[in-house]
Amino acid sequence: MKGGAVAASMAAAPALNNWAFAKKIEKLEKEGWTKHPVACTMCGAFCGLLAMRKDGEPLSEHSVRIFPNPGHPQQGYCGRSAAAMWVWNHPLRLRKPLKRVGEKGAGQFEEVTWDEALNDIAARLKDIVQKNGASSVVSTSHSFSGYSKWLTFPLGSPNNIGHQSSCNAGGIAGRNLVFGKGFDGAGKMEPDYANLRYLILIGRSMGASMGALHTLNQARANGAKVVSIDPRMPDIAYGDADWVAIRPGTDGAFVASLINEMITQGTADLSFIEKHTNGAYLIKEDGQPLTQSDICSNGSKSMYVVMDSKGNISFRGLKKNEKGIVVGFDEDPAFKADLNAGSTVKLADGTSIPVKSAFVLVKEKMAEYTPEKTSEITGIPAGTIRRIAKEFADFKGVIDDGWYSSKNGTDVQLYQLISIANAINGNIDAKGGLVVTAGAGLKVPSVSAGKGPNGETWKMAPEKRIDKIVYPDAAGTFKVALEAAATGKPYPVKAAFFVGTTMFHREANSQKLADHLKKLELCVVQDVLPQEIVDYADYVLPATYFLERKDISGVKWALDGSIYLSDPQLTPPKDCDARHDVWILLEILRRAFPERAERVGYKECKTAEEFNQYFNAFAQRGYDKLVADCEKAVPGWGKQICEDMATKGWSTIKPKVYDVYPYKKPFGTPSGKAEIYSFKSLSNPACSKAVSPITGYVPAPAYTAPKPNSNEFVLVSGKNCQTCSGLNMFTEPTRYLGDRTVWINPEDAARLGIKNHEIVEIEGIDTKAKGRAAVTVTKKVIPGAVFAFGFSGGVRTKNLLDPNYQFVKEGINSHWFATGYAQPFFGNVANNCSVRINKVRG
Repeated sequence: MKGGAVAASMAAAPALNNWAFAKKIEKLEKEGWTKHPVACTMCGAFCGLLAMRKDGEPLSEHSVRIFPNPGHPQQGYCGRSAAAMWVWNHPLRLRKPLKRVGEKGAGQFEEVTWDEALNDIAARLKDIVQKNGASSVVSTSHSFSGYSKWLTFPLGSPNNIGHQSSCNAGGIAGRNLVFGKGFDGAGKMEPDYANLRYLILIGRSMGASMGALHTLNQARANGAKVVSIDPRMPDIAYGDADWVAIRPGTDGAFVASLINEMITQGTADLSFIEKHTNGAYLIKEDGQPLTQSDICSNGSKSMYVVMDSKGNISFRGLKKNEKGIVVGFDEDPAFKADLNAGSTVKLADGTSIPVKSAFVLVKEKMAEYTPEKTSEITGIPAGTIRRIAKEFADFKGVIDDGWYSSKNGTDVQLYQLISIANAINGNIDAKGGLVVTAGAGLKVPSVSAGKGPNGETWKMAPEKRIDKIVYPDAAGTFKVALEAAATGKPYPVKAAFFVGTTMFHREANSQKLADHLKKLELCVVQDVLPQEIVDYADYVLPATYFLERKDISGVKWALDGSIYLSDPQLTPPKDCDARHDVWILLEILRRAFPERAERVGYKECKTAEEFNQYFNAFAQRGYDKLVADCEKAVPGWGKQICEDMATKGWSTIKPKVYDVYPYKKPFGTPSGKAEIYSFKSLSNPACSKAVSPITGYVPAPAYTAPKPNSNEFVLVSGKNCQTCSGLNMFTEPTRYLGDRTVWINPEDAARLGIKNHEIVEIEGIDTKAKGRAAVTVTKKVIPGAVFAFGFSGGVRTKNLLDPNYQFVKEGINSHWFATGYAQPFFGNVANNCSVRINKVRG
């Protein structure tokens, strides 16, 4: 409990030094405890921890203690990781395979042996594939290790679909429009937390990832200012961060106003915009860029036209080597283009057409977002908007590019605008700005579509991944697969495997989710604790926990390119017959289609030791190659890496080098520049229809707008660093630290006659779903909105919950009320929704 209490205050603290932990670790080592490095997977950050073991004692909560790993590049320690051992031997932990004996959704099971479960699943899988094809089988995971792909890809199905639609898909798509492929993935571009001077967080709590917060606290201790734009006060604002309350779904208008202010007040970095964005590139009346092929016969379509203040033109494009690989820029570095160009140009056919620079088009689009107009939309005072815009420019600030970013169904536009604002401020890949993180270069052999870890190849099913048929640019929209289970469109789905994922706290519109799950012929759930999804499973299979698995990988969400070792050396607790997720999947595949299991070199592993030898060898092979390459490059370097891993559990391979992109190397956009006017949007009519090359504020389309001054509200959700996790919400500390209430502003509470701690009924305006929760009357949420933590309460598992853990049922799950709206083309699903708050009578 002390660890959880410490974590609860960490987000508010301007800095946290780990010297106290280091001293405690040193003291335990002298007392006979050994340290084992751990990468926590309670969220996607994989923060670096240490499991301290009392040698000679049986494994228990008393002989294993969890600490942060001092000095680790992702040095996190929050309430979730502090509670890791409460999960390990939880009274509710799934310990034996379970077979459904009642109706789907009833949660009635009987224990069976592993052989009974695996043989029956394999037989049913084989029958489904033979009748409907491999693509009728889908899988998904929230384990952040992609374990689910070890079944579907060797099977031949393309349908391993992630959780991105309800998490960070909006950020991925928005960054892609501005920075392009290769720079859009989660963690590839991040604020330089340790060195920034001014940070704007938009709907970002910093409670995930905790390691990033620890790094940010170093900058805060050195005077950096943090401004949080959010309908509710996030935990970081409990300290010295500046909370600016905003109406839900209006973030795009706020960012557009920042851009407008910077342009009109002359604080935008015009030099950066001219040299390193496509702001100077000329655009035709139809919105398409003017190219060399328009002006010169036999000209290139990939060379773009810029103009100086005297009307002279020059061409800018990408330089490629003899293999067609982009290696730099093809342009005259001495040519100074006019950002405000607006003229006519003569085409190759002799006609003349009007053109404007991309910067002018951006300026014109943003002009409507004056502070006064934006204040009407957002509720933020005009003076506050002006102040933030000035501070953002004066301190060369950065706007965080997001984490849990799918909220209102307009998230692609929002993250496009956030990326543009960072570019307008000229703070890209510079110290203290939005930077391209360094990769360590570790490549672990794994499985992908049609390719195995040992060089194997095979032919995949002819069907396209099902969500990409509906949403061509989807990062991962799993709801399409479950809709196909009910409708058979765009093609039938008959079986689904859920690997370590809390579907009812992950996917919007719980009633639709439940209805679709019931349509599956085969539903298999692999998990550690009895999440609500288990009630709809044909089989529930107990999986190992991250404290029971070994891993070597790259450190995520960190500035430098580092690798980590996670080797806690724990085994499942007594009477828990949990197995590794990948062993479960490959055993099912082997029993159904042994020849397809051999596509990844798998035959049979009868014991955990045999399987660990098979599976851990892939990471070891990648690690050995990296070490050998480093040793070859610099004698002694490989030895140092091995020593680091043995003593610290991590090693930095590639320190971050600033000022590379797009100064020396191009981004992944058509122009290679940061595109404040997206050329990618123009490359596909469906894309440009969904998101224009330069966008502004779009009202949230995902839910019905509440009536003002009524009992109707936008329900916003978010997370914290203490409790919000699919596993951690079950733990003993969460019983006391978890907040399962609904926050309401005192003005709204007084109008409705609601008192603090009173029970209210929450009803979805669009879904009609209902739930009850206690309220917290607080000024930490804006009037007209209510707030509830996600992954905190509202668990409705029917029969696998011990009476002592009924607290997990308290409160609501915001996904009960969400419509499931997905943004066209991109497929990101909105989590926020609109509800009615009714006082409970009697």
